[in-house]
Amino acid sequence: MAHRTIPLSDLKVGMYLIGVDRSWLHTPFLRHKFEINAQSEIDTLRASGIAQVTIDTGRGLDVAVPEVTPSDPVPVCEAQPEGSSLSATHPVSLERTAVMLADNLALAKQRRTEWINRLNHIFDGTRATGLVSYAEARQLVDEMIGFIFERQAACYAVMGLREQDPTLHEHGLTVCTLSVIIGQALSYPRDVLQHVGVAALLHDVGLVRLPKNLLKHTKAMPPAQQALYDSHPAQGLVLLEKSGVRDAEVLSIVKHHHAAPTGSVGTEGGAGQDWAYAALVWIVDQYDELLTGQTGGPPLSSNQAMTQLYQRYRDQPYLLDHVSYLIRAIGVFPLYSLVALKSGEVGVVGSITPGKAHLPILFLCRDAKGRSCAPPQELDLAQEPEGGRSIHDIRDPRREGIDVEAILRQVAA
Repeated sequence: MAHRTIPLSDLKVGMYLIGVDRSWLHTPFLRHKFEINAQSEIDTLRASGIAQVTIDTGRGLDVAVPEVTPSDPVPVCEAQPEGSSLSATHPVSLERTAVMLADNLALAKQRRTEWINRLNHIFDGTRATGLVSYAEARQLVDEMIGFIFERQAACYAVMGLREQDPTLHEHGLTVCTLSVIIGQALSYPRDVLQHVGVAALLHDVGLVRLPKNLLKHTKAMPPAQQALYDSHPAQGLVLLEKSGVRDAEVLSIVKHHHAAPTGSVGTEGGAGQDWAYAALVWIVDQYDELLTGQTGGPPLSSNQAMTQLYQRYRDQPYLLDHVSYLIRAIGVFPLYSLVALKSGEVGVVGSITPGKAHLPILFLCRDAKGRSCAPPQELDLAQEPEGGRSIHDIRDPRREGIDVEAILRQVAA
């Protein structure tokens, strides 16, 4: 099996794709390894901001390496005409992208509902029996990993459609999903992803042993209640051990997900590596609490939450590394994000611009006066002149009364 990394400009129909130079969270593709069957698939990779790809020459075509003479032109990446948008050069690409985005989002909504019901069943069973159905949790995470690998952007986007006051199982599912996304970006092996995912899914299982009035943690808890709440990692560990769980990594993450990890990200094996996994889940846990206002503050946008985490751990390099993993995995303005421009216009992020993640291609769904755009209008921020339109902030689609999936389907209509 021969793997070769090549510039996107060298990718041809018939080659077998096995990797790209950015997180799959930023692409609309349904799978991560496939044969390139059409130019439109290459166009979609380009629209997703991919610059380099890895191919398996044993399963598809290899790059032809011609003999170069001084008179031969040097191949370069295809440039966009001045002032033009991506869709002007590749008219099918954004339509195809919009369809894939919409289909993935619809399926991710369906799957998340199924997963929430299954996790709720696990937690209800734990409350009733005092035991965790660990095999059921492992099966759920195994299915989630395969689905998340193929539809990361949609899975992340669906998180933003939750209620701001999530239930215990909704929070667990979100922490699991995001931990798997980041673990995949860090190239964790499948068995490690399984352990991290299960631990993230069950990280708060100890709360089922506490009075229900403590499930909504706030900053104003009396000392006695705070101490009881803070015991939930240890309570979770007891539940898992009583249930016969012997996976050391899972037990360590559940036990330490509210502790302040110390050590080095590069520590290999043993307790040091377990601390790294616990630190990842800990950062993701805090991120989701900031998004939903679970700790008593107002719900924050993703950018605000990441900024607060960065400020919180700026003097702790070990934890700051994990915040950086989170920021890199999610990106500045992820696919599906609803953003408001300084002009007052509102649009959905439909494509990531190569090398310019802060200047995506948008589908404008509201104009500067708040009127709906029908059909949505494409805007390539990378083509805006200096001082032109730019993104002001990220908005909550529910609060804005905007159905992101419907906008994408209007683009593709």
